[in-house]
Amino acid sequence: MTTRAAALAGLVLLIPLVFQPGVLPSAEAAGPWQAQVVDGGTKQPLEGVVVLAWWTRHVRSFGGPSEEYRDSQEVLTDTDGRFTIESRRFFSLNPLVFFRGPFVAMFKSGYGDYEWPGYSGSQTWPKEKREALRTEAQLLQLDGIVLELPRRLTADQRKEYLKHLEVHVLTVPLERRPLLQKAIGEERRALGYGSRRQP
Repeated sequence: MTTRAAALAGLVLLIPLVFQPGVLPSAEAAGPWQAQVVDGGTKQPLEGVVVLAWWTRHVRSFGGPSEEYRDSQEVLTDTDGRFTIESRRFFSLNPLVFFRGPFVAMFKSGYGDYEWPGYSGSQTWPKEKREALRTEAQLLQLDGIVLELPRRLTADQRKEYLKHLEVHVLTVPLERRPLLQKAIGEERRALGYGSRRQP
């Protein structure tokens, strides 16, 4: 088989995968997404936690799908530690386009990344359930979800989480995450980094 014939054969095999009838140009879920956030130690509600949710747009290609920012929303938890991210539905006429999200980041000074205690013991769950509830898009549509923020008491622990957080949210433009940037700036100053604005 010539190189050209092999390339054409590969293209014929790939086209059905790209244009699968089950792949719809919409977000993973429509929402809304909500939960209560509590202190991992005391189990008391945490007010004022910055919650950033964002979605990405992808285009299928032979080199793999591209990724770019599509939308986001920032909220603060209320006095009961609760938050709600509004429903979203994205659409594109381009069959090669698909959307993912929401991805979620949370921040409150002195705390680390959120955890869902309900995931413990998930080794006994069916694989489909285990994989589905790993994503915020599915988990935060369930009723009664309580997320825990573990305490980060030392400066090194706080710096480590801050570094992780700043990388995690890079997809979202600075101007679309003012609450988070303000909280990060305050944390950096408290940790002795100064007021330098981070990319």
